[in-house]
Amino acid sequence: MKKQRKLDHCLNCGIPLPERENYCPDCGQENKDQKVPVGVFIEELLTSLFSFDSRFLQTLTAFFFQPGKLTQSFNKGQRKRFTHPIRLYLVFSLFYFFMIGFLIPKNFFDRVLNTVQPDNMAALQENFNQESGEPGLADSARIQEALRKADEIQSEYFLNAPPADSSTNRQNYSWKALRFLSIDPEVSTEKFGQALDSSAFAFDVGLSLQKKRDLVAHSNLFLIQVAKNLPLMMLLLLPVFAFFIHLLYANRLVFYMENLILGFHLHAFAYALYGIVILLTFLGGIQSGWLIVGAFVWVTTYAYLALLKIYRQHWFKTLIKFWILGALYLTVLLSGMAAELYLSLLLL
Repeated sequence: MKKQRKLDHCLNCGIPLPERENYCPDCGQENKDQKVPVGVFIEELLTSLFSFDSRFLQTLTAFFFQPGKLTQSFNKGQRKRFTHPIRLYLVFSLFYFFMIGFLIPKNFFDRVLNTVQPDNMAALQENFNQESGEPGLADSARIQEALRKADEIQSEYFLNAPPADSSTNRQNYSWKALRFLSIDPEVSTEKFGQALDSSAFAFDVGLSLQKKRDLVAHSNLFLIQVAKNLPLMMLLLLPVFAFFIHLLYANRLVFYMENLILGFHLHAFAYALYGIVILLTFLGGIQSGWLIVGAFVWVTTYAYLALLKIYRQHWFKTLIKFWILGALYLTVLLSGMAAELYLSLLLL
């Protein structure tokens, strides 16, 4: 344990103190120097939040394999046996969002949308494949170069082409072509709007044409903005989750704060498990499909068993309440995600 910084007098009442005194015998204030540099303050804050002592390791066993035990122990007043639920939530929420921010590429948005190729490009590639049969390495290189040039020609053609009437001559331009148009200062906003409306990426969510252009031009920045706002949104929704539990178990005479503690533990467990899935997918090269399904089944089963253990109702009655809780929270979660995406668009 790191030795605390002590003073020779009490900062609260001013009486002299021996160096060995941890507390002032007159007023009871802790004998500790609170004036420290920023680096020391941050170090102590991180140490207090993420001190992985034996208690934390003991907490992990119950956390992963004994649903509801941590919540039950905390609400019974057993506060020193396990890590505080808020600290546990902070650790695993930071782990989860760090995995998202660090491992998912910053240009993930563009990578996904660039896979949606226009119809004429798909047809062009199909013709190449049919004519060439099973291409060799040299043929594949020539095909890829031809496709790249065709994509550039398509973008250049659109810059010089007259506005297309989407009702009569709908052009299906790629996301890359739209990106070129959105960042080109010589392309007017009206012309970009015609391009967007005539593409497969047209959308209308009440945004101005300039905002739509900003979204296409800075789509990667939009993804970063969404990732930054997501932790705050989830933290704001956590009390709503606890309120739904409070309504469903109103007859159990349980305080709202006890349900909130359960919310901290369940969300922390979900963050931990989904964070591990992301880590295994990106670093371990493991197929993510079955991992995601397995994690979802584990999280939902864990939440159901926690409700069953804490509130001690019949398994079928608990299952019905669990379904209702899931439906209510999913509705709020989707609404929150939509609001968060829309606010991120406005702040772009």
